[in-house]
Amino acid sequence: MRTLTLKIKDDYFDRLVSFLELLPKKAVKIERDDKLQLDSLKEQISEAVADIKAGRSSVLRVVD
Repeated sequence: MRTLTLKIKDDYFDRLVSFLELLPKKAVKIERDDKLQLDSLKEQISEAVADIKAGRSSVLRVVD
């Protein structure tokens, strides 16, 4: 098995992951970098709080 790192725009990420999940389990191994995911969550929460403080939103966004 070989490793390939892809940098994918957010618009296409879910579609690509859905496609990869259709392939046989032993054909593709999906690993997520928890540090990158944590950084992304921190950024999303910071943006949501900034939106609330600026009056652009009164509800925090759903973060998965």
